[in-house]
Amino acid sequence: MKLIPWCLFNEIEAYTTCAYDENHQLIDMSYNGFNDQQVLKNRQALAQQLHTDLNHMVATYQQHTTRFLKVSNQDGGRGMLSRDDAFIGYDAMYTKDPHLWLWTFHADCCPVLLYCRDQKIVAAIHSGWKGTVGEIVGKVTKYLIEHENCHPEYIYAYIGPSIEQRNFEAKDDIIDLVKDMSFDTHAFYTEKEDGNYLLDSKGLIRQQLINLNVISEHITVSPYCTIENEELFFSYRRNKTPHRNITMIQLKSISDS
Repeated sequence: MKLIPWCLFNEIEAYTTCAYDENHQLIDMSYNGFNDQQVLKNRQALAQQLHTDLNHMVATYQQHTTRFLKVSNQDGGRGMLSRDDAFIGYDAMYTKDPHLWLWTFHADCCPVLLYCRDQKIVAAIHSGWKGTVGEIVGKVTKYLIEHENCHPEYIYAYIGPSIEQRNFEAKDDIIDLVKDMSFDTHAFYTEKEDGNYLLDSKGLIRQQLINLNVISEHITVSPYCTIENEELFFSYRRNKTPHRNITMIQLKSISDS
């Protein structure tokens, strides 16, 4: 299985899955009712490739909220065999426990990973346009600073493969919500001749982090666009696909790093 890594420190491991394998066979990783048995096999193969098992992975049932929760090794396996036991209505998770892979699903939405190096905390966040205007990344980061004693200068972030501004056309309904965000957002949308806009969702997320004093050099923004890189990623806007990419992260134990 082809994986795109976020290489940062030895004490964490993070990847985004690709839509196709080396033989250009589609790799579906999300339960959508089409071929869920194959999805399970693909997940098991991914776990084996990462030298773990599904009991050391956890997923939520995302619903474009700004809700998040803390998970532990006891939650391992939730959302892995089916959607039935996934945490419903949460779009972000964080953990202090090593060897627990946190998953986030996306197909044009922004996956965001956090690593708080001082407190050894990792987080996985799903930020679609609803989550972005609701400032889910800022809310998770602020919570970690205020309640988990994470210092901003030790927070590292990865904004993963997602739709680029040049392809993200938005109308007034979305832009009005962007204008109502808690900071000046005018630099993150450009009006077109037809009256619609091009929206920089990655930039809005990056600014949420900077507003909380995360160092800009500690924020990695993926150059990949899910719409343009058809050979690598699923894209809902491109073809209404039911399939999803996965971006995931785990904290290693001290002995591993």
